[in-house]
Amino acid sequence: MSYAAYGRIQNRVENGRQIEYRLLGQVTGALIAAQNESDKRKFFDVVLWNQRVWDAFFHDLVEPENRLPDPLKQKIISLCMWVRRETDAIIDGKSGLDDLISVNRNIMDGLR
Repeated sequence: MSYAAYGRIQNRVENGRQIEYRLLGQVTGALIAAQNESDKRKFFDVVLWNQRVWDAFFHDLVEPENRLPDPLKQKIISLCMWVRRETDAIIDGKSGLDDLISVNRNIMDGLR
C-alpha cells in the first residue's frame, strides 16, 4: 500500500480533533525530547515545527468556513500569537520550552 493510500484511509478514520490531538502529541513529544538536545539545529527544527503547527491552526481559524464559535476562535488566535512570540523568545535564548509544552498539553486535554 502506498503512503498516499494510507493517508486517504487515515483521513476517513480520524476526525479533525483526533488529527489535531495526534499532531500536537507528536510535536509535544519532540519538544520534550529537545529539552536535552545539544545539537542546536535539531533543537530549533523542533521549535519551528511547533510554530508551523500553530501557524496551521491560525490559518484554519481565520477561514470563513471555520465553524468554531467566534469567542473560542479569538481565544485560540490569541494563543497562536502568544506561541509566535514565545517561539521568538526561545530562538533568542530568552525562554525555554516548558511553557510551549504546557500549552500544547492543555490544548490536547481540551481535544480529548
